Amino acid sequence: MSIMRALIVVAMLAAPVFANTPVMRPEAIEVDRDTTPPGQAEMGFDGGAPVGEFAFGLMLTDLEQPIRLHTIDLTTYPVKRRETVTLGGAIALGEEVIVDAKLPLSHQVGRRYQYLGDDRPLDTWVPNDLQIGARVHVMTRGPVAVFVRGNLTLPTGDDHDFAGDARWSAAWSGIARITLPHDITLAATGGIRIRGAEVQIADLLIGDELFWAAGATIGIPPFCSLWCRADQFKAEAEVVGVVSDRVQHMKGPAPIEGRIGLVGRIRPQYAIAARVGTHLDDELGAPELRVTVDLVYQQR
Repeated sequence: MSIMRALIVVAMLAAPVFANTPVMRPEAIEVDRDTTPPGQAEMGFDGGAPVGEFAFGLMLTDLEQPIRLHTIDLTTYPVKRRETVTLGGAIALGEEVIVDAKLPLSHQVGRRYQYLGDDRPLDTWVPNDLQIGARVHVMTRGPVAVFVRGNLTLPTGDDHDFAGDARWSAAWSGIARITLPHDITLAATGGIRIRGAEVQIADLLIGDELFWAAGATIGIPPFCSLWCRADQFKAEAEVVGVVSDRVQHMKGPAPIEGRIGLVGRIRPQYAIAARVGTHLDDELGAPELRVTVDLVYQQR
């Protein structure tokens, strides 16, 4: 535990040493802001849910209009639609630490920068960035549990076609989880993301940022003609957002997205989560529509 905390502190202190370097390609960004952790099947962010001894996940996502560019007389969609398959897994290292990783692969359509001076076609089949994370349980006091999480994103994606950042990024966050009677769970997280490169797209500068999320699940009472276990199905709602940095009178996007969903446990080891979401503001990275289905196996 003390070693993990020391590593997190050292990484946070060292981050400013690696100053952001500018990237001239405006397509060197990831337009999908999804942070769903693999192997949990509870919320679209890490809310401190257990994974058992280890877990595997397969998530299917349909994303509509995650990026829109406006001029005086034109609205264009560099990426209009994207379907993504994400493979991931998580493993518990003792009772306090969870390590996970996921890799998305996508099919997409859009105009790229046609009519804006770049008529090259958008690549339709693209890999995305590899994401590696670790979560440490800090404490539990009654119904409240506290965690810290670190994430490293590696630039394995197609950063010429909006499917990956130009360089690495690292994120640190705190998580609070409250378990209440009547099968109610509340969770919230907030943290900072440091990018290895800043990218300018139109009048926005995408660089370092703060991020946050809050959500809740509540059990759906059993209906024995369909299901009889009290913990078999849960309703879920969440809001996720970003607060971007401001550099030299330029600011970054601040997307906010709301989602609702249903989480079901078919058998003790198998879970499925279905969520639908939409933007709460018209910002880059906040899609018109998001539909996800998350299939999870957990070894308990």
